Amino acid sequence: MRLLAFLLGCSVLGSQAADPAKILRVTFQAAETGFDPVAVSDYYSGTIIEAVFDPLLTYDYLARPAKLVPNVTESLPAISGGGRTYTVRIRKGIYFTDDPAFKGAKRELTAADYAYSIRRFLEPKNRSPYAFLFEGVAAIQTPGRHTLVIRLKAPDLNFSHVLAFSLAGAVAREAIEAYGEESPSHPVGSGPFYLKRYVRSSKIVLAANPGYRGKLWDFAPGDNPR
Repeated sequence: MRLLAFLLGCSVLGSQAADPAKILRVTFQAAETGFDPVAVSDYYSGTIIEAVFDPLLTYDYLARPAKLVPNVTESLPAISGGGRTYTVRIRKGIYFTDDPAFKGAKRELTAADYAYSIRRFLEPKNRSPYAFLFEGVAAIQTPGRHTLVIRLKAPDLNFSHVLAFSLAGAVAREAIEAYGEESPSHPVGSGPFYLKRYVRSSKIVLAANPGYRGKLWDFAPGDNPR
C-alpha cells in the first residue's frame, strides 16, 4: 500500500487564521485520485479539495447539534416559492489564490463562479459521481455580480445542505480552461489553503493562503457525505 504525505500550514481544526510556521504531517492510506471537485469520490482527494475550495455554506461544528452557517455568503439563503427558489448573496472582496490562469489579475469570487461550478456537475462529459445532488436544479441565474438564484424543479427545503457540500466549492472557469485535462492536478480555489507542491501518489504540500479572509473554524475534514 502506497502512503501519501501532505503538509498543512496550521492545525486544520484551529480557531485562528492559518499560521505558516506550523506544519502538520499526515499519512494517507491510499493514493489520491485528483482535485477537480466534480470528478472525485474518494475521502483523501476530498480532504484536499475541502481545504482549497469554498462552498457557499458550511457548518458550525461547535454547535450542538451542528448547524448551517454562511461561508462566503452574507447570510443563509433566502428561500421562496415554497422551497423552489434559493437566493444567496456572496460577500464582496473574496478572491481566488493567485494563479497564472488569471494572467496577473486579482480574481474576485463571484456568483458566476458558483453557477459555472454547479453546472459542471451536470455536464455528462464530466461523469460526476455527485451529479445526483443537483439533478433537481431547473435553472441557475446570476442577476447580479454577487447574487446567485437557484430554481428547483420541485420544492426542497433541505437544498441548503447541498450548498454546504464540501465538494461544491467554486472553481474558476479560467483555471479549468487553462489546465484542461490537467485541472485535477492544478486546483485553484479561495479556501484557507493552496496547493504548493504535488508529486502524484507521493506528496501533497498545502500552504496557508496568505489572502484568506479570516478564521478556519469553519473548515473541518470529514463532512463529505460518502
